[in-house]
Amino acid sequence: MNRPTLAPVHRLGLAILCLAVMAAAAPARTAPAIGPWLGAPRGSFDLVRGVGDAIEVSGTVRDPDSASALDVAILVDGERVQRLTTDRPGGFGEPVSFTTTVATDPGLHRVCLRLLGDSFGHRTVDCRDATTAPPRSVDPAVEANATGVLVTPTGVVAPVLGVDGNDYTVLTPCGAEATLSEGTFVERARVVIDAGHGGSESGAVGVGITEKNLNLVVAELVVEKLESLGISAQLTRTWDYRVPIKTRADIAAALAPDIFVSVHHNGGARRASVRPGTEVFYAEGMPESERAARIMYEEMVDALDDYSANWVSTVNEGASLRLREEGDDLYGIHRYSPGIPSIITEFVYLSNPSEAALMRQVELQELEADTIVSALLRWWWTDEDGSSRGRQFVDSSSSGTGGFDGCADPPLVVNSPLARRESTLALQQAELGRQAARALTPALFLATDPAVD
Repeated sequence: MNRPTLAPVHRLGLAILCLAVMAAAAPARTAPAIGPWLGAPRGSFDLVRGVGDAIEVSGTVRDPDSASALDVAILVDGERVQRLTTDRPGGFGEPVSFTTTVATDPGLHRVCLRLLGDSFGHRTVDCRDATTAPPRSVDPAVEANATGVLVTPTGVVAPVLGVDGNDYTVLTPCGAEATLSEGTFVERARVVIDAGHGGSESGAVGVGITEKNLNLVVAELVVEKLESLGISAQLTRTWDYRVPIKTRADIAAALAPDIFVSVHHNGGARRASVRPGTEVFYAEGMPESERAARIMYEEMVDALDDYSANWVSTVNEGASLRLREEGDDLYGIHRYSPGIPSIITEFVYLSNPSEAALMRQVELQELEADTIVSALLRWWWTDEDGSSRGRQFVDSSSSGTGGFDGCADPPLVVNSPLARRESTLALQQAELGRQAARALTPALFLATDPAVD
């Protein structure tokens, strides 16, 4: 006689019933009040960051069940590099902080915290990534003249001209002098990131997106990603206000960075292309600027290969040197930053609706920022030249923007958060009005180059 087989759900129900019967028949046992996993020592990092050629770490450890000292180890890329003993005079369960610095080679490293020798064995309890950059390589003349910047209470970045006690004399965006007693002083930065255009100078305009706003979004992401790797970075502007090109260069000079990157998005091209028309401009007479531009171009085009668009380009795509008829740099970002490797990036063409649609996506904004960071890391850590050969051409054209004419300084200090909010809303409303006007004027979609003055 064939026995019927139980459906899977019936078998599962029978198994649960059997387990219940077995549990009821088993002798009663008292569970521990706190499982061993709850009483185990704990630890975590509060901070892991690269500082020059070393990694600074800090964190907290605690043992709920003991007042004895805890031994911890710091591991870098799987190798123990330092052992620390944390005394706990406060007794049971008292958290104890630790801080230390470990030297390592330039590059991206995995840093882990391991608790040693407690009743639960050696246990790794936290891991973080940190990046150390090569030693600073700055022109001595640039370093000697660097004075730092003051980020004012309204977020305006102002080169410091002098300090008298608690008072800072600074250069305003429009070139005036002002004295402030409050703000955040920034002495140096490994990278200065310039969000191109701003305020009354919108840059290229595409469907549903304006260059000055996109530049700032991407620039902020780049700074955030660099800082997360322990690489100091500073923006030239932190919100939507006008900053002449000369002032942007003055900010870079005040911080003596390894490199100065101006973030832009292009306009004007109409020629169909099978590949992105990405452009990166480098400074005349600076091999490290050219090398950075080549690497940046390669990284950007490779990143865009995974996306489809009706690409457009000009004959100037690639890493290029753009000169005035006088023989010096066309762009003021380069011309006013002697001794500092500088590059200008033009990721895509916002005047092309297909490419503008891509850049309205957060994913693409993150991708662009990741690409810039990746290129900078290659520039630091390798001797690679990048695949794009540098080219040179003379251009006497000028966008007529980027100078001091008509420049109005933003507020450096406000008396209340409401005042700051009102000024920001006014700028946003003005921008919405400009976008609406341009949407009805296709010719104005051809605003193209970064400011040159």
